Amino acid sequence: MSKRRLDSVMKPVLCLIVLGLVACAATTLTDSWRNPGYKGPPLQKILVVGVSSQPDLRRNFEDTFVSQLKAVGVDAVPSYQFIPESGPAEQTRLKQAMKEAGCDGVLITRLVRVDVNTQVAPAYTGAGVGFYPAYAGAWSGYYDPPVVYQTNTIVLQTSLYGVNESQLLWSGTTHTFAPTDVKKDILDFAQLIVGSLQKQKLV
Repeated sequence: MSKRRLDSVMKPVLCLIVLGLVACAATTLTDSWRNPGYKGPPLQKILVVGVSSQPDLRRNFEDTFVSQLKAVGVDAVPSYQFIPESGPAEQTRLKQAMKEAGCDGVLITRLVRVDVNTQVAPAYTGAGVGFYPAYAGAWSGYYDPPVVYQTNTIVLQTSLYGVNESQLLWSGTTHTFAPTDVKKDILDFAQLIVGSLQKQKLV
């Protein structure tokens, strides 16, 4: 294969590798805990609380989670309907919201941290395979420098509490790699958590 032909093949391949790594957003449940002492029935109505100082993000998160819970037959309400203001709410305010909503459970999700990942795609010299193509390519002067890019991993913690005894029923930590589409990432996250709660027979 000629050097020009090899270059035309390899450069798009390297670009696809880089773009593929950056765009492969995925949410995984990295660890979870279930209260072994809870023997009660699945919860019937849940207050969904997204801890965020961004009102639009909070509403989007809570609405998406509520819709996913209702999709599996669990009644749910977003907390912004009862606590519309931004910022932390007092304990009495949150308890009043749960009472007004008539919930037997509250689900709270908070941001733990954002991990920044730095990755490097190696340089390409157009050298080809074998010692002579490498030697000949060194004389050609063609060189694509390494590509350095960063991606974020969002780490969230989600906890489900039973209202009657204020006990923690379930808690899980998730990692979302390279988030790019907020609505889709929230939907994937909600589906993952709801599925996990179903497996634990909590909803």
